[in-house]
Amino acid sequence: MARLPILKTSNEPSAEDLVRLYHRAILHFTRHLGEEAALDAGTAFTNPEMDRVDDANVLLDAAVSEGEGVEAVMREVEEHFRSAGTRCRSVVPNPAAPSATTEPLVAHLLSTGWRRHAADILHLSGTPRSTIHEVAGLTIIPARASFRHTRALAEECAADCDEPQLADAIMAHLDDPHWDAPLALKDSTAVAAVGVLAVGDVGAIDELYVAKEYRRQGIGRTMMGRALEICARSLFKHVMLSVPPNNEPAQALYAALGFRKIGEIVSYREPEATA
Repeated sequence: MARLPILKTSNEPSAEDLVRLYHRAILHFTRHLGEEAALDAGTAFTNPEMDRVDDANVLLDAAVSEGEGVEAVMREVEEHFRSAGTRCRSVVPNPAAPSATTEPLVAHLLSTGWRRHAADILHLSGTPRSTIHEVAGLTIIPARASFRHTRALAEECAADCDEPQLADAIMAHLDDPHWDAPLALKDSTAVAAVGVLAVGDVGAIDELYVAKEYRRQGIGRTMMGRALEICARSLFKHVMLSVPPNNEPAQALYAALGFRKIGEIVSYREPEATA
């Protein structure tokens, strides 16, 4: 892959600034999945047809105004989701809000059984640390060029996660013209995909997935090369992605490419429903 430059900025933002930029990208990414509504406590997204998908039924940029009761705020949130025919599955605190407006909310969620989930936010400044040599034998096309192949890979990813509705969520992103998603085929079989979402100066890389049978063959690195090529052509000032801290293969790949951790994106997931 050609080492195309990523546009550099003269005023380097702080890690906190970059985290806020990434949260803004997540907001745009979520707009593909659910109906958006502004609540006092944050921005709600609802989709009863994907009621098992956390990202489609979520409260983003959550915070509680000082002096306002957390219980009352959460009742308003729950009523909004109930009226939409679903429930709030995830709450993501606002990283730009004062701690006095987020800490009481977090404390309430934890006390009522919600579970904390965190992913590392990684940032790439400049070109990749090493040249990416593509795996031979792949045909890489836009995911929109073959919905059949893209759907097949999305269903395998959903099966991996034990959530069939996730396939619909993956396919929903293809409707966004700001989403550029390469798809890799091998012998007419979909084997890998990745996507880049353009949000202003940010290229947010997401949905990197390699089919089980084709892992540990360098295909993930090849797809990251294509994603970074898209970012370079788009002259993004910032290239970011998120990854669970315990995903060691992905962490190793991103570190080898020059990504560094600049923060976390933290969500709180609803308690498991009981019969």
